[in-house]
Amino acid sequence: MKKVIWYVLHNSPEIDAYMNDFRSERPDNDMQQEFPRWFETKINAFIYVFPSKDPRCTPDLFALACGPLSTATSINSCVVNGVKFVVHSRDVKRTT
Repeated sequence: MKKVIWYVLHNSPEIDAYMNDFRSERPDNDMQQEFPRWFETKINAFIYVFPSKDPRCTPDLFALACGPLSTATSINSCVVNGVKFVVHSRDVKRTT
């Protein structure tokens, strides 16, 4: 999971400034291992210190800092372009 998180953060241009800050603060540290936790801490500090809409902390930036959820979600159906799709096991039980 750590590799996936690093891949997403490393390929997100929104956080280039934060990566540069991390490099200047901690030049000898392993960026791939320590940056995700540092970034999460930095963004959470914005939220608690500046609770009123801080322009530096967009919803997308906050979502990147939080990372993925650790729980999986199972979905039985979805709607794509107005067409409803259901999983086969649910469709078999339907009578209409």
